[in-house]
Amino acid sequence: MGDDLDRGEREKLTWSEIDKLRDRARSPRADRPQGRQARQRAERQRHETLRAADALFAGDKGGAEGAALAKAVRDAHGTPVLEQACQDYVAALGVPTSTDLLSIFLDTGQPDLILPALELLYEQKRAGKLELSGGLRSQLRVLVQEPDDNIAGLSEDLLE
Repeated sequence: MGDDLDRGEREKLTWSEIDKLRDRARSPRADRPQGRQARQRAERQRHETLRAADALFAGDKGGAEGAALAKAVRDAHGTPVLEQACQDYVAALGVPTSTDLLSIFLDTGQPDLILPALELLYEQKRAGKLELSGGLRSQLRVLVQEPDDNIAGLSEDLLE
């Protein structure tokens, strides 16, 4: 046995020692802030980071005006003023390029807003820049049933 240690091999750990090392490494308390002030600081930092991310992705285009119009569209989603918010966005900046805004445009029920959104989604898919999410797939399945042949056809093409 002494010969083994002379060759540079070290002693093997027992199973209980290995378990203790694993438990210490996975301790859930290790990454959590300790104390009330540390938790508040971490919470503030989290909110600031989320606000910064929202600001980064909110403005599809058009700077501050674009961010405000995009926020208006998101806020109007599911309300009777959605169509007007989308028309205001298009009038000021054109059709949005972000998938989340385009999917909201699909909910307007207005062919003059839906068709350009579908066309842009189709272009993004052809360019390999679009991965259809489950929600977007569901919207497209509904739009396949539209009486407008252009909307139904483009929706079907996107689902293929």
